[in-house]
Amino acid sequence: MENGKKRNWKWFPHYIVFLSVLMLVVVLFVGWMATLFPVPDDAPAVIPFPDDGENIPGPEWLFLLFWQPFWYWAGRLGKYLYIMPTVPILLFIGLVFLPYFHKIPLGKIPGLGGLLSKARNMDSGFKKSFLYAIPALIVVIGFFFASYKSGYQAKVLGCDSCHNPAMGHRMAIPPVDVAKYYNVERAMQIGVGKYRAGKITASESISGKSNDSSGEVLGYKDANWQMRHMYEPTFTW
Repeated sequence: MENGKKRNWKWFPHYIVFLSVLMLVVVLFVGWMATLFPVPDDAPAVIPFPDDGENIPGPEWLFLLFWQPFWYWAGRLGKYLYIMPTVPILLFIGLVFLPYFHKIPLGKIPGLGGLLSKARNMDSGFKKSFLYAIPALIVVIGFFFASYKSGYQAKVLGCDSCHNPAMGHRMAIPPVDVAKYYNVERAMQIGVGKYRAGKITASESISGKSNDSSGEVLGYKDANWQMRHMYEPTFTW
């Protein structure tokens, strides 16, 4: 409220100026983060170590969050992988119907109705806006925490340690026909790789079974292997 009158903001110039300043702050923050956490990769002059990149923020953290089922659902738990596309679809549907969220009669919920009525009766200002933004803030904080929890241990900046020309042609240059490689060669490797590449003991090598809780051998060069290779490149290669 200003002089007893409701503030009347227009798209131009009020919101344009406000959003421009906000985006400038975001760009400056990204630049500051890039300066604070530079990519430690000077290859080929300086080859990084395989474990470089752990706990260094990177855009890979975002999609690693959605690839987590490949890390946990291996062996006989792989039958639950169908849930992976279900979650993004439900999230998309939720965003589509988000504009109609205010039509839900939340005021009829015991205890919540009184709080909502108090918030509606408050004068416009930072405090009222903050109260209305609490649900969105909870979602954003939860997303950032989940992204950090699922991505901080990934060694995403140490790939050049092995994938460089000194390690051979196939380690440095991707296949010419990527589709053929994944549909033929990679499929053949998955089909015949009946051992767990990585943390394997002598007894596991003889028996052909892993000592993990599932009691099954994890695949080789499949999606689960790819996740382990990204998180533990020195054990899974």
